[in-house]
Amino acid sequence: MKNTDHLNILFQKYLNQRCSPDEINELLDYFGTARSNDKLLGQLIDEVLNEQASLPVDIETRQRLDTCLENIMVKRKMQVERSRTWLKPIYIRWSVAATLFVAICTAFFYFTQSSNINTSNQTSTIYADLKPGSERAKLTLADGTVIDLDQAGNGKLENKDGIAVTKTEDGKLVYSATNAGNTNGEITYNTLVTPRGRQYKVILPDGSAIWLNAASSLRFPTLFVGNERKVELSGEGYFEIKKSAHQPFVVTSGGQEVTVLGTHFNINAYDENNFIKTTLLEGAVKISKGKQSCLLAPGQEASLNKSDHSFLIEKDVDINAVVAWKEGRFSFEETNIKEVMQQIARWYDVEVIYKGDFSEVQLTGNIARGVDARQVLNLLKGTKQVDFIINGKTITVIPYQ
Repeated sequence: MKNTDHLNILFQKYLNQRCSPDEINELLDYFGTARSNDKLLGQLIDEVLNEQASLPVDIETRQRLDTCLENIMVKRKMQVERSRTWLKPIYIRWSVAATLFVAICTAFFYFTQSSNINTSNQTSTIYADLKPGSERAKLTLADGTVIDLDQAGNGKLENKDGIAVTKTEDGKLVYSATNAGNTNGEITYNTLVTPRGRQYKVILPDGSAIWLNAASSLRFPTLFVGNERKVELSGEGYFEIKKSAHQPFVVTSGGQEVTVLGTHFNINAYDENNFIKTTLLEGAVKISKGKQSCLLAPGQEASLNKSDHSFLIEKDVDINAVVAWKEGRFSFEETNIKEVMQQIARWYDVEVIYKGDFSEVQLTGNIARGVDARQVLNLLKGTKQVDFIINGKTITVIPYQ
């Protein structure tokens, strides 16, 4: 198919959802065979945008352009890797796509396997602009004052009893002991809470850094005194703890205690999960629950069963996958669809409903957390195992057809 006019006609029909299945295959086959066709695709896209130069690009056109590019690139990928049936996305910064998304405010695409588009089988019935989460949290001070850190200006938020609390320009909370000798001996606590769709970083008075994932909270003293440094975690947090041989750092979560002298580790302790997972990146940690306890070496993960309080130790864990959330990614390794959707629900602040049996559905892949939820769902749909209906802030998971 070398006739540009014919290509243009097909492309316009494709965007208007008037292509026959044979015409869709013809278009996707052409752009899916060689990168030399990218220039022509860019020209066709530019023509669409130029036709709307006097008007903003509407949501429906943007969706169709997005879908067009995704499926063309997916077609190209499928020719290389047809045997895979699970999610394995490719991260592509494509020059032609970049030109398009300068106009429509999107810079990157993430692609995976998919079948050819069938316009009667769309991922969403009601379009929802489901934005990704961001750096935001609420801080509750010892006197009960609640500070919305998104609304608060940069600089000192509190300076009391020799403890200064500062919000920095790069969006983190820093505690510092300016004149701790003036404290009256009473230990005061602050609580940092990240709602769904938010995450935040805090630097504690000892210099330890903690990242809170969405729907999490951390309760901590404004100054560490005595023979231990103890904090309480709900949800998920990543810890980089300053070493102190004389003052161990203790994290309580879901009834378990993690004791360290100075190390890097991640704790996943969401209430809806049956296990509390503690993953060690470096150093050493001791985990205890009642009379049960275990020691971890770097690269190991302990799963505490909430029902019988038993520990399961897994060796050679994929550390990058565990802390992917901190680096701005979703990372799945044969992960059940319900656990995948839990992460999506927390990050995009949506409700998830299931219609069907998905107990055998497992997914593997990496997806950026900075994209709209609709793009993530399109990738999951590309596995040909699940499909989705988006209705406002509710996502219904249905079997793929």
